Amino acid sequence: MLQSHTGIAQKSVMMWIDATANYERLSTKDSIKYYFKKCKEVGVTDVVIDVKPITGEVLYQSNIAPFLSEWKGFTRPANFDFLNTAIEEGHAIKIKVHASINVFSGGHSKFNRGIIYTTHPEWQSQNYVDTGIALISKIKTKLSGMLNPANPAVHAYELSVLAELIKKYPSLDGIMLDRVRYDGMEADFSPLSKKLFEKYIRKQVNNFPTDIFSYKK
Repeated sequence: MLQSHTGIAQKSVMMWIDATANYERLSTKDSIKYYFKKCKEVGVTDVVIDVKPITGEVLYQSNIAPFLSEWKGFTRPANFDFLNTAIEEGHAIKIKVHASINVFSGGHSKFNRGIIYTTHPEWQSQNYVDTGIALISKIKTKLSGMLNPANPAVHAYELSVLAELIKKYPSLDGIMLDRVRYDGMEADFSPLSKKLFEKYIRKQVNNFPTDIFSYKK
């Protein structure tokens, strides 16, 4: 909610900008200025910039996460800071700018792209499906290659991504967290999750995973 000069609360009007769908469209300062102006004209008060899509790559230069350097053959100019430009153009016309990240997403199964296919396949979710326990990268009905939220290494990685984003862009008006969850009821059934679950309940699970979850298609 916004507070007007009269003291009456006013609703925020938000526009969410997808990272990959708008990758080529918003590749220059002029294009960002143009679309932000359009947002302002229709009453948008806040713009949410998707900077970490389901691929797990980020739209800014990072020392931690892989950089989304191109999408579908299109490459943005090397010296173009997309997020900083968006912040500057938004603030110039009194639009608040937030960054959105898909926290526990680590890959795009349609394109076999992301950290679960490259640097950290061991972090991916293991799902209990009709054929048994399977790596999420092998389940092609899944679009987002989710990570295992129970993995301490994943915790450390994602927190470091957040910390770097906040430090790198202190002028952000907020951060939106998406996919801060497991992939679903069928996740995660990795050996690590089994071990952590047994530690939590202080009991060994003899028939895993059927003692916890029975799959019925």
